[in-house]
Amino acid sequence: MEDAEFEPVAIDPAFPTLEELLDTVADKADGLVCDHRLSHAANAPFTGAQVVAASNRRRVPAVLITGYADLDEQTSIRRYRSSIPCMLRKRFEPAEIELALARAHREQLVGPAPERVGHRTVVRVLRVDRIGAEPIVEVIVVAWDPVDAVILPADMITSCVAMAEDELPGKRFMARVNIHARSSEELFFEDFEVAPEVPGSWLPKL
Repeated sequence: MEDAEFEPVAIDPAFPTLEELLDTVADKADGLVCDHRLSHAANAPFTGAQVVAASNRRRVPAVLITGYADLDEQTSIRRYRSSIPCMLRKRFEPAEIELALARAHREQLVGPAPERVGHRTVVRVLRVDRIGAEPIVEVIVVAWDPVDAVILPADMITSCVAMAEDELPGKRFMARVNIHARSSEELFFEDFEVAPEVPGSWLPKL
């Protein structure tokens, strides 16, 4: 942080609630840089993605740092990605912190950049699988990429619609997605609902 010419203030994340932690952050700092896996260094009852997302919603610019992006970006980070304008992988350059905080601050002041704007679009579930103990779904967002599947936690859908995990494959949903995202790790998904059925007249006759 000193290399980026910031004055660092270390805050132990082991607060009983997220709100108490954020109250302390807002009182002591103008911005927040937070590791995702807080349980490695402290007994925190939340992840860094939760902290960063909530901090940005409170208009304290925040950036997420992770050394496990390939494992976490599709699950524990994806849940909160709509409120995380910028995520840095470890081994970044000091100047990247300043740029990331500026990006978060700009979004709070003037709204999201085009690649961070959500649009209502169709999301089709290909299959249900698991990453460790967590059920995940592979989905196609045709408006973003008609071929490459994207992974997200299954409960991001099931918490919004009255369906069990095993009912999801083959189903189409409407969701708010930032379809102009530059990479799959930047995609966010919100407000799932069951898509209307395709009219029979649109389907080819066998």
